[in-house]
Amino acid sequence: MSSVGGEKRGDTGGDGTDAAGPFSFSPEPTLEDIRRLHAGFAAERDWAQFHQPRNLLLALVGEVGELAELFQWKPDEEPGPQAWPPKERAALQEELSDVLIYLVALAARCSVDLPQAVLSKMDTNRRRYPAHLSRGSSRKYTDLPHGATSESRTVGTADLTCESSGQVST
Repeated sequence: MSSVGGEKRGDTGGDGTDAAGPFSFSPEPTLEDIRRLHAGFAAERDWAQFHQPRNLLLALVGEVGELAELFQWKPDEEPGPQAWPPKERAALQEELSDVLIYLVALAARCSVDLPQAVLSKMDTNRRRYPAHLSRGSSRKYTDLPHGATSESRTVGTADLTCESSGQVST
């Protein structure tokens, strides 16, 4: 376990905490660093030609499948993955990394600023799932008691456009 800025990082209990405190990610690399690392890796191999949005999405789904396979047939009891043997923990780390790399590559190819998209989505989720109405509930926002907002936003084609050629989408 390591410490950055007074916060502990490393293996945690099932609720994301351990005796030393809550888990936190290291500050580096950033998503932009990951995007650059992957772009450079792909450029050195002339693989950008294969990284159309559909191909990146299918690679992402494949990696999520490999990640899911690590959890398949395992009991749900605690402490969970934190107690897996080192070989399984290493495989978990690799598959999670693959998922993140492909997610970042897909977002970049589609010109989606992931950190800003996350902030926007969390704002939406706060409106859809007010704490006083959704605490302890797994219900979808449309099934919460009255008072929860149900926003319907029409998604335009510009919102879904990905860069599928060498040109940047606008």
